[in-house]
Amino acid sequence: MRAIPLSDLLARCAAAFPQGALSAGDATGLQAWWCDALDRAAPLAARLQDEPVERWTQLVLDHPAHRHGWYHLLADRVSVEEFAGFMLENRHFPAFLPLAARALEVQFLQTARDALQRNIADEQHPVPHADLMRRLMMALKARAGDGLRLEDYPELAERTLIFYHGFYRAPWALVGALYMTEAVALYRLAGMNRGLRRLGFDDHDREFVDLHMTCDEDHAREWIEEVIAPAIAANPALKAAIARGLAVALYTSERYLDRLVARAAPVGAGA
Repeated sequence: MRAIPLSDLLARCAAAFPQGALSAGDATGLQAWWCDALDRAAPLAARLQDEPVERWTQLVLDHPAHRHGWYHLLADRVSVEEFAGFMLENRHFPAFLPLAARALEVQFLQTARDALQRNIADEQHPVPHADLMRRLMMALKARAGDGLRLEDYPELAERTLIFYHGFYRAPWALVGALYMTEAVALYRLAGMNRGLRRLGFDDHDREFVDLHMTCDEDHAREWIEEVIAPAIAANPALKAAIARGLAVALYTSERYLDRLVARAAPVGAGA
């Protein structure tokens, strides 16, 4: 059977999410992508499985996807058009709340359920954070103008498909991927915040970033200490699935960020 282009597969997953089911062909394509990505991330997945869970946070923070050079470029160099392209190209990234709710469905310990419910509640306080992200996206789009060209490319699709795969097919792998996003968030958000300030975006536009800089570090700690570690202690067989999700999330994130750096305009090309 002919493989589905990754950009098409991503668009179909986004169209179905969160209430619709994938077609049989799309489900097969998503699983085929996962098997290939997992093969490429296998060394990291094996290392995570060999390490105690208490070491995972340091391994994530030491990974190149964490303090990636792209966030230096965002902070100090990229133009408003490049910044807008980076954000708006991620239009198929799934909303956090349905992902967290899917992870919540498989929790069997009350402490883990309580932690995820706090995380879900935080995402809606003081207003729904999705609305704040939408506000930032609209501000970037308005500043960049009508001529902005958005690209589709395999690295972008892959860094996003990990979350759809987890949602539809592997919720414990999704737990690993969501933990990764929380663990690396503070450093990434700091770079974004510096760049948005440099480009003249005000506090109102940047509210999503400012808010998440105050809460994501606590969320990361809760994911590892109150969700992941207790689940693995109660059922060690879960460690492999969570480690695979974490490994593929890190691997695909690094490749995506490498692609962004490679295409960035030369110094002096942007305003």
